[in-house]
Amino acid sequence: MDLKSILEQHHFSQEAIQVLTGSGIRTLHPPQADAVKKGIFDKQSLVMAVPTAAGKTLIAELVMLNAILHSSGKCLYIAPLKALAWEKFQDFKNKYEPLGIKVGLAIGDLDSPSKFLNQYQIIVATAEKVDSLLRSRAQWLIDSLTTIVLDEVHFINDASRGPTLEILITRIKQLNSNIQFLALSATIKNADEIAGWLNAKLTLSQWRPIPLREGVFYNDRIMFDNSSIKIVKEEAPDDVSKLCLDTIRGGGQVLVFVNSRRSAQACSREVSKTIVKTIKPEDKAALKAIADEIEGDPDSTKVCKKLAETIRMGAAFHHAGLKPKQRQLIEDSFRRNVIKVICSTPTLAAGVNLPARRAIIRDTKRYAGGMGSVYIPASEYKQCAGRAGRPQYDDHGEAILMAKTLSESHALFDKFILAEPEPVYSKLGHESVLRIHVLASIAAGYVHDVKGMLDFISHTFLSYQKKTPNLIELIGNIFEFLHEKGFIEKSGFRYFATPFGNHTSRLYIDPLTSLTIRDGLKKINDGKSFSHVGLLHLLTCCPDGELLSVGKADYDQLEEFASKCEDELILTQNDVAMLEDMYTYYSTLKTTWMLDQWISEEKEENICDAFGIGPGDIYRHIESAQWLLHASFLIADLFQYKKITFTLDQLRNRIQYGIKEELLELVALKGVGRVRARHLFHKGYRSLSDLKFVDVQTLASVKTIGLSLSKDIILQVNTPPKFKKQTQTVHIAERSDDETLSE
Repeated sequence: MDLKSILEQHHFSQEAIQVLTGSGIRTLHPPQADAVKKGIFDKQSLVMAVPTAAGKTLIAELVMLNAILHSSGKCLYIAPLKALAWEKFQDFKNKYEPLGIKVGLAIGDLDSPSKFLNQYQIIVATAEKVDSLLRSRAQWLIDSLTTIVLDEVHFINDASRGPTLEILITRIKQLNSNIQFLALSATIKNADEIAGWLNAKLTLSQWRPIPLREGVFYNDRIMFDNSSIKIVKEEAPDDVSKLCLDTIRGGGQVLVFVNSRRSAQACSREVSKTIVKTIKPEDKAALKAIADEIEGDPDSTKVCKKLAETIRMGAAFHHAGLKPKQRQLIEDSFRRNVIKVICSTPTLAAGVNLPARRAIIRDTKRYAGGMGSVYIPASEYKQCAGRAGRPQYDDHGEAILMAKTLSESHALFDKFILAEPEPVYSKLGHESVLRIHVLASIAAGYVHDVKGMLDFISHTFLSYQKKTPNLIELIGNIFEFLHEKGFIEKSGFRYFATPFGNHTSRLYIDPLTSLTIRDGLKKINDGKSFSHVGLLHLLTCCPDGELLSVGKADYDQLEEFASKCEDELILTQNDVAMLEDMYTYYSTLKTTWMLDQWISEEKEENICDAFGIGPGDIYRHIESAQWLLHASFLIADLFQYKKITFTLDQLRNRIQYGIKEELLELVALKGVGRVRARHLFHKGYRSLSDLKFVDVQTLASVKTIGLSLSKDIILQVNTPPKFKKQTQTVHIAERSDDETLSE
């Protein structure tokens, strides 16, 4: 099916046709042609379940442009992860703003108003952000929409993000039944169920533009699913390195999937020693520049140094312990074919689009609490395998499993290659999940009684799959709990959110988190002694708090830490049931201790070493603590606990910058972080007024300041309305960008 002819047939402008065909696409792939036949240009909703790189994004673009150009509509593109949303935003912005189509991005602070979103024809957002807008009664958003694209809709199966996505889809269907849905997914077993729920047609295909060969490596041979065998003759100390060397010498790149961060780092180190001999001189220079950039970070840690070492030799590791900026740098360098091998945990497979000629799934088991070592789901293998095959570079891709015995090689074929991915199931039917969304529905004015909530739930995927035992009792219990705890109040037969309930919903936190914070702040208001350590510990007792894992080797040190700060802790086992579990109690102490070290200006490297974490983990905990401190401030203000609000706000700023209290004024300067502020303080510049009359050269001589920043600092302190740095509150997420709305 000719793309240009189809576009002309549906009256696309010549400018739009030029943009859509400008990347060299002339003919639609079979799944794309099927989507057209199913009526996407006639506002027909569609579920498109096809392999990676089979052309789902082009269909999304056609659907959105059709709505914008022919119906003056607005389009919402919902991505499951911030990294994916950012990638799509950049792509759409570059392609379609020359046509006069404004593209906006909404992925940030879930409590911030989004006053300007309605000026964009395409809005790229996460489900959590859109859900927060609907909690703020943003009916304008739904009323103006004609098309919604649901990227990676199989994330409904994800226990953490799935319920929000499912509730959001159900709410949108309820508020605007005329919206056209385009749900995109890799092949899933029950795509027909999702299509039925959405009242959509289904395009289901195994077709790939780059054929995929799946096989198992054992004893220097790859046995493929088409019965062919490839002998790998490379000399290398381990099997993964042999396969990587074989791929690189053939002009390809490799993704290696392992089951842990430690494995990713160790694997990349071993592979890099083997492949370094294949790196071309021009690539060596580019790799050195990337490594130098990572090592040059003022907060560079041992993990950063290990990463830089492997990158210099052509490989990298990739996991959530790295900073977002480092992960982005690795991904971009791999796309440019500078980095040849990435060893990663499976999170990369579910993230940004990053194809390679060969995907090696080294580890097919991982540790599961209480169950020991278990096989990964077939769907996870399929997700990793789907990354094999680079369009425009490879004539085929290879997904390779690794076996230690002949018997295991046969088992891996049956378990993964010949298996179908597991069905997608709703994860909405748990009280802890429903409690959050019941309160949100009441607070936003969508629901006012148990009957209304049950009616709403009857339209969810949970109900469509008939997975709703005891739902009447469950919803009734949640209403009773919310009423008893002061989140909602009753007027006649109808329920309405109290100010406490509204705050909780708008803050996007679990009602149990709000209760924990409220109870802790009340104890302080009633006279309980506390310190910043006690406040940090209060945050770790919240269901929304991020906790560090604990090993037996930590117990003695944590007992010592507990004995030192016992009187400062606000909540104990008598206040919070979860603290009765010794592991959880130690986890809260370890996390509190780590955050205390951060605001005591301990170096990132030392924190990583002491707590067995990566730089990315530090920043995720910082973001979590910032948000919960912001929530605590608003709850304290609501209940008029005035004497604690200043302390909470001050602690939030200390967490943001990782500083002691004495540096708060200095870090308000743009370009001055924890390290530079401390250097200024040591030189006697302890407030902004101390900097007003200093000369440029003297200030420039302070370590890490320099001439350019010196001039800027002096300008800032002598221009009061402009000098104050805006603090940003960022919710827990993969990327720490605040909301971006591109003009």
